[in-house]
Amino acid sequence: MKQQLIAAVLAAVAWVNPALAARDVGVVYQTTKGPINIIIRPEWSPRGAERFLQLVDAGHFNRVPFFRCLDGFLCQFGYPQSKAATKQWSAIADDPKQPALRQFKRGYISFAGAGPNTRTEHLFITLGDKVESLGTQPWETPIGYVAPASMQQTVSRFNMSYGDIPPWGKGPDPQKLQGTGAAEYLKQNFPALEYSQSCKRG
Repeated sequence: MKQQLIAAVLAAVAWVNPALAARDVGVVYQTTKGPINIIIRPEWSPRGAERFLQLVDAGHFNRVPFFRCLDGFLCQFGYPQSKAATKQWSAIADDPKQPALRQFKRGYISFAGAGPNTRTEHLFITLGDKVESLGTQPWETPIGYVAPASMQQTVSRFNMSYGDIPPWGKGPDPQKLQGTGAAEYLKQNFPALEYSQSCKRG
């Protein structure tokens, strides 16, 4: 009983001050707008956090576009620019929902899926302070968050002018992000996109 009480207190402290969570993992992105410091919290989404760190360690996020950025909503990233790289990562199972994390907050990071158990290699950063539609699906569970300073100094400066992906907007077509000529397609049609240049633990 005493051990359970101690565990509950530590969990509460970690929620108030994430830096005190023993299992937190820091990740640093270098982007075309500057560095992004990320705190990964495995206790929030164990499977998702594990996959994300595997992607980081494999260099997956080196030179990938932030291809879908909508102010007040989200910024999506992570598509590799080759089909061979995509095939390397099979889908993982969804993580159990945690009611306390249901309401996505600005800076939360989650995998982007297309249905139950479809999370692979692309994610999004939440850009709104209260986005009711995020966190409603089984595959949308936060794996961590962008440090507030990085949200203000880097992510807030991302180009949002291209809008949503087709057919809802005139942004990049995801079907063209994973084949031959993907890099040239983006360079010619979306020259102001932001990119992750490198990503590593730190």
